[in-house]
Amino acid sequence: MPWSPSEFARKHNKKLKGAAASKAADMASAMVRQGVPEGVAIATANKHGNRMQRRRKLYTHPRSE
Repeated sequence: MPWSPSEFARKHNKKLKGAAASKAADMASAMVRQGVPEGVAIATANKHGNRMQRRRKLYTHPRSE
């Protein structure tokens, strides 16, 4: 099942925003197309999306916000 970024964030991980939600939705959709079970794909995409979002917060320059 292909997910849009907003749909993925709304249904599976409400904390994801922007680029992290987009990447997680793309990752989960690609994994399901490859034959990975949906639950595993969602869990893996959530893990990587959360990590990506956390890293962006850590390395954001104060003046860029």
